Amino acid sequence: MKTFRRRLLSAIAGLAMLPGVCLAQAYPNKPIKLILPFPAGSATDGTARVIAEDLRKGLGQPIVIENQAGADGNIAAMNAKRAAPDGYTLFMSTNSAHAVNKTLYAKLGYDPEKDFDAVAGLIRIPLTLLVRRDFPASDVASFVRTAKARSGSSPLSFGSGNTSSQIAAALLQSKAGLEITHVPYRGTPQALTDLVGGQIDALLVDPFSSMGFVQSGQLKVLAVTDVQRHPSLPDVPTMGEAGYPDVHVVTWAALFAPAGTDPDIVRRLNTEVSKSLARTETKAAIQKMAMAPMPMSAKELRDFVHEEIKRWGRLVEMAGIPKK
Repeated sequence: MKTFRRRLLSAIAGLAMLPGVCLAQAYPNKPIKLILPFPAGSATDGTARVIAEDLRKGLGQPIVIENQAGADGNIAAMNAKRAAPDGYTLFMSTNSAHAVNKTLYAKLGYDPEKDFDAVAGLIRIPLTLLVRRDFPASDVASFVRTAKARSGSSPLSFGSGNTSSQIAAALLQSKAGLEITHVPYRGTPQALTDLVGGQIDALLVDPFSSMGFVQSGQLKVLAVTDVQRHPSLPDVPTMGEAGYPDVHVVTWAALFAPAGTDPDIVRRLNTEVSKSLARTETKAAIQKMAMAPMPMSAKELRDFVHEEIKRWGRLVEMAGIPKK
């Protein structure tokens, strides 16, 4: 009897040591940290807080958001890469950190594909071309005329809060034959503040970040960078309609974990994210922030990132942006 009991206990202990069984039962048993590559107030941050609440309910643990802005998302990516692959540190990355930077930086301290496990797709986001309310332009054509008239001694100043806005501005500069002064910022909120204050002339940002300024009349929207008009801005033309179809820039955000994370944890997280994006309330909240849900399986996201690295590489080259 004692021998049988010892064998039974040994078998149970061995079963518990299997990663899928042990982790599936235990995960999560403490708060989960979610690293964001941009500051509070950005589209990424707004989405993270909506989805984090759903994950808190689904996983039964708090989701602690850490905004780690700077270096086009590289700071956040490096910190996420160094974290233990135990499911308790996640990275809500974007096309900047997970696609653009592979081409934009001569020496990148991480590999977007090798150093991270894809977890789930989250959102897609177009950009809007903004100017302050006293800027002498009401559409893209008059914007281009004004910019060309200021070439030489006082070129147009174009802010950028991330690499996506920098690429979109460079594409417009190239395709319209403009001379502009690029003014980089650590994040979109700071760039918007300076645009409203008149320190810069124009900016390309996501609709969510600028919505309040546009609704209050402090900023004007001249165009969106998607192939279709945005539902929240039905009267605003696309860059294609304005005569610049190559200025097509749609950004995105997705969830990743440090490489080596247990597949059962990845599946659990993907399931909870999929449930969140399917909820009517969550979809409405995302759409209210002028974004669209982008649900993906882990494999779909891996394949997507692989292709996006190539696509954004072409955009960087087309825009003529030198490596950093």
